[in-house]
Amino acid sequence: MARDRSNEWIGATFVGLGLGAAGVAGALAWVTSMIGPASIPMWAITGWAVMMVFRGPLGKALSARISGEAIDGNVEVPPELYSELDELRNRLGEVEERVDFSERLLTKQQEKQELAP
Repeated sequence: MARDRSNEWIGATFVGLGLGAAGVAGALAWVTSMIGPASIPMWAITGWAVMMVFRGPLGKALSARISGEAIDGNVEVPPELYSELDELRNRLGEVEERVDFSERLLTKQQEKQELAP
């Protein structure tokens, strides 16, 4: 039976967040032990910054991914994007033809120079 691996990243994400939080808390604790009560604003600023990060796009994306909203895969592609892609494919085909033609010309020139005394 195949395992569903769609949510395996969640554990690693929480481990990473936990290690990061432990590192930040350890650094703040060290600063507190060095400078004492003057570190209170550092704790407040750090807490505010973490809150802003998780209330911003990163936090919203993470919560959408955890809730399963971001996994639907139904992305609306505008039709003009397909027409532009077709145009780029045509232009690339023309460039490939020109490169092939140039390579043939160079090969013929080299062959003529090798045959000429």
